[in-house]
Amino acid sequence: MPDPVDIERLRQVVEELFRDRIRVTRRDLYSAAAADIHVQAETLALLNDIPEGPYSHREMLEAIEDAVRTREEAERAERPAEQITALEDTAEAEHAITGDTTLDALSQGSSGPPPDAPPFREPDE
Repeated sequence: MPDPVDIERLRQVVEELFRDRIRVTRRDLYSAAAADIHVQAETLALLNDIPEGPYSHREMLEAIEDAVRTREEAERAERPAEQITALEDTAEAEHAITGDTTLDALSQGSSGPPPDAPPFREPDE
């Protein structure tokens, strides 16, 4: 995902292109952005996601926004899901087993029932 500063620089390149033009193609934008030393390669690669063709000023900015959004969604989908590990499967639990420490001692929450909980009774009582 391109840096927001790079996207802002790309918007400045778009503004410069549209100073004397009504319509600009992706190729025009790519040429101008490639000539600008402040536009990073990753941002130039983002321009490949914009369909070829002539664009008005508003259409070009929308196409860039769509390309950024699409890239962000793709990167989000590629990230692995956060893994949740059960307490029993952690190294701390293994240490508790071998070191004679109870799992309750490892719990971060309070031990025991909440103060307003009814007293526990066995089913046969």
